[in-house]
Amino acid sequence: MASRCVLIGDDDPLARLMMRDALAELSITILEARDGKEALRLAKAEGPHLIILDVMMPELDGFQVATLLKQDPTTAQIPVIFVSALGAARDKVRGLNLGAEDYLAKPIHAEELRARVQMVLRRVQPSQREVPLASGQLEAMNVLSLVQLFEGERRTARLLLAREDARGEIAFEEGRIIRAAQGTRKGKAAVYQLLTWQKGTFQMAPADPSGQVGGTVDGLTQALLIEGLRRLDEIPRLHEGLRNPPIHLELSASLRAAIQAQAQPESAAVIALLDGTRDLEQVLAQSPLDDWATLRVIDALRRASALGPADVSQDRRGGPRLYVEVPIEYQSLRSFQQSAAFNLSARGVFIRTAVPFDMGEQVVLRFLLPGQEAPVTVIGQVVWRNADPSKAGGMGMGIRFVETAADDRDSIERHLAQAIAEQVSSAEQRQ
Repeated sequence: MASRCVLIGDDDPLARLMMRDALAELSITILEARDGKEALRLAKAEGPHLIILDVMMPELDGFQVATLLKQDPTTAQIPVIFVSALGAARDKVRGLNLGAEDYLAKPIHAEELRARVQMVLRRVQPSQREVPLASGQLEAMNVLSLVQLFEGERRTARLLLAREDARGEIAFEEGRIIRAAQGTRKGKAAVYQLLTWQKGTFQMAPADPSGQVGGTVDGLTQALLIEGLRRLDEIPRLHEGLRNPPIHLELSASLRAAIQAQAQPESAAVIALLDGTRDLEQVLAQSPLDDWATLRVIDALRRASALGPADVSQDRRGGPRLYVEVPIEYQSLRSFQQSAAFNLSARGVFIRTAVPFDMGEQVVLRFLLPGQEAPVTVIGQVVWRNADPSKAGGMGMGIRFVETAADDRDSIERHLAQAIAEQVSSAEQRQ
């Protein structure tokens, strides 16, 4: 028997055959289990150097087998690699949280599986040294696996990545990520972005003596990878919210400047891109944040109505609207009436009332913004009304500002910018 032993647990005979063929050139003993119970029994009886587990198996699934292995002192130190058709980021996170060395999604590339097994076996038997993998395709071995390879072998080197015209670099010291860069992204943002790359090439290179490339990365590499996988899982949902319906990515120049002044520098750089000249993919490409964080900022602006649907005219879009819980007075050839609250935008207000004024009617508005001493007085015109409770949109009227003093207009935009910046800040706190 060869000095090293690998146990493959998978209920699919073809999958076991393919993995056995991929590992044939490594001169190792391979044991096979057809279900979770058999994999657990062989692991305890034979004590293999590595266990490769399918997740979806009868009797016990791969996650259950791994949990039981970790609970038994005689098998707790045996490294595990998961293989599964369950390729979602949440499944990978679950596998890594169980202490697995890696989680490979089916179909498995022979080159990637061989490299991962070599890495683990070199660690458990350091005297057995194979020639390291120097370059290759990300389709065969993704960034997650490459980072774990560097970490497992405690390498001090650089990982150079390329995809079309884009370039990225991750620097390691004794297997720990210390610096990273990808376009305008630095540090953790660059690592998170590179984890999204599914196609391209990689190359291993010596460490950079100057150590000046990219931004500094702090913290444990495994925690960084788990957070990166969580972000990958959320990106499709965020994309869908901004594409269905498509969002018009334009803030007015004054509102954009006001929000930028109150946002964190990197989020302010994202907001600067929202001038109506770029689509979503261009904003993502030019952002200093990774895709997840950029989408979070844009989604916060959408939820604040600072960004509206692309298929609505600029006149109807009207800009961000903010629900203001202070009284407002409004007059139209009659005495001022009052509403307890209203929706405020830079271009007008929406007042909830069962008795809206007629379309086109001129209105005088007076309201006091929170935190200000002097009331705002504006002349407006009714541009939308609904007195039917069965119709969508709510009973009330939309009033567009017609005449606004410069100071009052500035006060309204500052108030809107502050409220929107607070929503953007809540998105920043999770970065």
